[in-house]
Amino acid sequence: MDTAFSDGKIEGKAEGELKAKLETATNLKQMGMTSEVIAQATGLSLEEIEAL
Repeated sequence: MDTAFSDGKIEGKAEGELKAKLETATNLKQMGMTSEVIAQATGLSLEEIEAL
């Protein structure tokens, strides 16, 4: 039971980090930054950025 809680906690943290990166990427894109710069700043792939 302890492992399931720990796994869920890790998964939730990863999802939160991804959401924050996507929000940052969206803001940078709206500011006119290139996809390459956004990828470098956020660690997201170009494909993930282009999908926004």
